[in-house]
Amino acid sequence: MTLIELMVVLVTGVALSSIISHFVPAIPISLFQIAIGFILALGGHIFIEVDSHWFMMLFVAPILFNDSWRFPKRELWELRAPILLNAILLVLVTTIVGGFAIHWMIPQLSLPVSLALAAVLSPTDPVAVQAIAKRVKLPENLLHVVAGESLVNDATGLVSFNTAVKATVAGTFVLGDALLNFAWMTVVGIIAGIVLGASMIVIRNWISQFGLADVVFYTIFTLLMPFIIFWIAEGPLEASGLIAVVTGGITAKLISDNRSNLLSAEATIVSVHSWEVVVYVLNGLIFVLLGITLPNALNNILKNTAIANWQAFLYGVAVWFIVFALRVLWAYAIQLGQHVHHRFTIPSFRSAIVSGLTGVRGAVTMAAVLTIPTVTDKGLPFVGRDLVIFIAAIVVVLSLVVASIMLPLVTKEASTHDFTQPESAVAQEDKVERPKADISEKRARLWITRVGIQQLRDLQQEENRRVIFELISRRQKTARVLRHALHDDLDQSDFAAEKELELQEVALKAQRDALQKLLVDEKIAPLTYSLQAKRLDQFEADLGSDLNLAGLSHLRWTWRRIRANYRIWLSDQDSDKVYEEADFAHIEMAKAAIKALSDYVESQVGDTVTHRILRQTAYNLIVVYRYKIEEHKHVASFDQQEKDDRLRLELELKALSAERDMVQQLYDQKRITRQTSINLRQYINYAETRALVGRNEE
Repeated sequence: MTLIELMVVLVTGVALSSIISHFVPAIPISLFQIAIGFILALGGHIFIEVDSHWFMMLFVAPILFNDSWRFPKRELWELRAPILLNAILLVLVTTIVGGFAIHWMIPQLSLPVSLALAAVLSPTDPVAVQAIAKRVKLPENLLHVVAGESLVNDATGLVSFNTAVKATVAGTFVLGDALLNFAWMTVVGIIAGIVLGASMIVIRNWISQFGLADVVFYTIFTLLMPFIIFWIAEGPLEASGLIAVVTGGITAKLISDNRSNLLSAEATIVSVHSWEVVVYVLNGLIFVLLGITLPNALNNILKNTAIANWQAFLYGVAVWFIVFALRVLWAYAIQLGQHVHHRFTIPSFRSAIVSGLTGVRGAVTMAAVLTIPTVTDKGLPFVGRDLVIFIAAIVVVLSLVVASIMLPLVTKEASTHDFTQPESAVAQEDKVERPKADISEKRARLWITRVGIQQLRDLQQEENRRVIFELISRRQKTARVLRHALHDDLDQSDFAAEKELELQEVALKAQRDALQKLLVDEKIAPLTYSLQAKRLDQFEADLGSDLNLAGLSHLRWTWRRIRANYRIWLSDQDSDKVYEEADFAHIEMAKAAIKALSDYVESQVGDTVTHRILRQTAYNLIVVYRYKIEEHKHVASFDQQEKDDRLRLELELKALSAERDMVQQLYDQKRITRQTSINLRQYINYAETRALVGRNEE
């Protein structure tokens, strides 16, 4: 398999894991990526030998640069104490204490190898934690500390790891030389990162002054920065490229924020989204590569007669517990220290356990452990390499699984507690006096979506009715998804969804009756009746289905349409006539559904609130059927399509403007937080950009 073919296969595996994770969101996507790599190795007989230098530069460097660039500098400064304590001291404690404990427990691993294993397990993975935190609602400060420490502990942990691995490869381990090498790589790496990061931004701004930096140049220049910084730091300077990349990213971000930006907003947005795609793919590739490497490591472990299979697995579990216990004890010790200085602080072992569970190991750990060489400088095999990879994989998988299961349970009673800051009396007063936003981001999105729908209704006229129905129908789908998500988060039943299901059944019965009448009156042929009846059967089967299965439903509808077209092609009837009858049947069934819905709502009696919800839900469905009528009875010419496009753009922009005004109102009323306001505005801006993309009208 060529390199290009291999990359296509690996990226396809990452894309496949994203699809699977969408349908099974409770399981971290990293586990699916590991499983896909494992299957590729067994089924496709793929074997990859990783070069440490290239792997660090191509995978780890850009991930760390992106994290350091995007980390909020205010939080980074305010939480500097817990971040530095976790990122430096905890890493050293984990490396030394954990390394000696591993060496004592696993005699097969030499002390340098044991220290290397402990060091490579010290970095945390904020991406995995944040994915889990979406379901358990961890405190913001705790997430910032985990993300902030990952910027530094990735570098310090990997420098410690590289020092121990180099000592093993060289065959000698002198503590003084190791400390001197560590100091050189760290200090020079920091200086190199600051100088190179600042220099590259100065060069970029200098080029921008002459108008030479377009969107493509800016994006490519930004993407190349971590590779250039890493290469210079690791090559001529022989320092830590990872530390240089982190400090370079922070420096570049500070300079970019504090100077007048000569770059266009388009360049900034394109660069941000390009980085999102690149980092997502790189993270996924690391775990797929881990899955590919596992079978070979497992095979070597299984063949190793010096260690039993169950013993190797228990070693992995025990090492995870050592790392977890050290983090828990460290968090509890910090709380005790805060209690000495702040008498209002009450140490909580539950809080310490939550902090320990957030220490999920992930992409950086696996990227580093895969770079362990197979032979030493003397040409001898690297003793314990397969066992180290196996144990590291067990720790990564176990930390993901345990965090996914335990965090929701442990945080049920403590999800609102800030585990990173002392609870002082002043803080308590601030909580009471400061007005709190009472609307979540999902609910606010639902509100602004409804505002957009109402704006479109107010703009409805005879000549724009079809386009209005189309735009309202799209927003109603968005509102339905948001409404279901809100009730799923609160674990409540959705009354509006129940009424919608009830009304859909009424409309479905009316459509069946109308279709039967068309066949009896000989207005449609039996083939048309059969095709439309199967369509209604599929619609009925999808009623009330989980929204997470919407993609599978769409695939079924696509397959049904292909089969229907094939049946029409095989039949003796004229294809054009069958399609004309289908359009006619669609219109008549939609009319019958609208009448049935209207009659049903008028016949119902109940309290004002219930009846209002019923009428609103019925109206939403009626709009969908009206849009279907307009869609099937209207065949637009090219000029009409162009006119509709201009009208659609005009109406869409007016609806988005109303939504933007609603966001400002919610923020002015302190109903939403500043961050929620920013996220909602970004969402509206993206929708506006999507509506405008490709348009260059005079």
